[in-house]
Amino acid sequence: MKRGCTQCGECLRVCPVYAMFRREEYAPKGKRILMEPLDPEFGNGQPVPDELVWERVRKLSRLCAGCGRCARVCARKLSTAELLADARSRNPHWTQFMWQMWIRAMGRLWPMAGRMAMLIPRGLSKSGDFAGLVNMARALVARPAPSPWLRLAPSKRVSPQRVMIFSGCTAQYARPAWSAKAARLLHCWGYEVVAGDAFVCCGGTLHHAGAYKAEAGVREHNLRVWKEAGKPLVATFCASCLHSLRSYGGHMEEEDAVLWQERVFPLSRLLADPVVTRTADAPGQVGYHEPCHWDGQDWDMPLLAHGLALGKGKGLCCGMGGILKMSDAGLSAAMARACLASMPSDAEEILTGCSGCVLQLAGEAGDKRTVRHWLDVCDIAD
Repeated sequence: MKRGCTQCGECLRVCPVYAMFRREEYAPKGKRILMEPLDPEFGNGQPVPDELVWERVRKLSRLCAGCGRCARVCARKLSTAELLADARSRNPHWTQFMWQMWIRAMGRLWPMAGRMAMLIPRGLSKSGDFAGLVNMARALVARPAPSPWLRLAPSKRVSPQRVMIFSGCTAQYARPAWSAKAARLLHCWGYEVVAGDAFVCCGGTLHHAGAYKAEAGVREHNLRVWKEAGKPLVATFCASCLHSLRSYGGHMEEEDAVLWQERVFPLSRLLADPVVTRTADAPGQVGYHEPCHWDGQDWDMPLLAHGLALGKGKGLCCGMGGILKMSDAGLSAAMARACLASMPSDAEEILTGCSGCVLQLAGEAGDKRTVRHWLDVCDIAD
């Protein structure tokens, strides 16, 4: 853990959890002050004060969306999300085990969980943790895709290159149509699509949970799949998966790390020089949610802006990141509602390019708004 907070307060300006409470202890710098005495390196071997024992600060430590905004604005690039992940790793809890099970072993049950949640009357789940979890589960059931709003074609086909699609957990278990659409688009551009079915979870949410061993397991598996396929390009249509995949380089031999970083791409970046045709079915105004894990470099919005009038709102975090959905589903849902409220009021349709953001926002959007991945509304030109 890197230490040295200058107490400048820049993290308060961008932290989505602090924005909900407006209390210092919920801010990244406040958490750092409270958590550093618990760190074995910086605690200096001194007895931990009773008021700071782990059991008393556990709940506070779990209130983090893992968005990474604090590190991006910090002059010293301190990541409170990383500090909290380390703390969770040293202090395992049964909820971390359940989260691992949900992510790694129960994916095939996600659609069933969604259908069961649809049976619960909305009046029984208006707010709080229960409502947040139920609404999220409902979003696992995909709405029928609309008639295409945009038709895409390459202005010229690329030189033949092999590409594996990294779909991520949500697409693999709840939205397989996204992977199929991505493959069709890549074929249209001239890429040779290599089966990526053997990929598993990117490991990002396991990292935030402090489940480092499980994270290492999925990372090593995914890298082995990539190497056995001949180290092709890797395309993903989820900003959070892209963020996690790019972190793999720090755990690889230098030569492979450089190659990996050069060959992992967002899908939209591989769809170079597109010819975009807007259809008659496209709405006049579309809301756009920029995922936090684009880290300031969004490749989806420029693609969509060729044919759609996009309104970003205030760019708030949706509240899905980290393990917040597990640790405080009510707060997570409240952040999603705040994010939706910041969108243009006349935008009944909202697009994004992160699988987790789709589920999070769709679960809280209600009946008047629809949240989709941009792959749902694009198709290939005839």
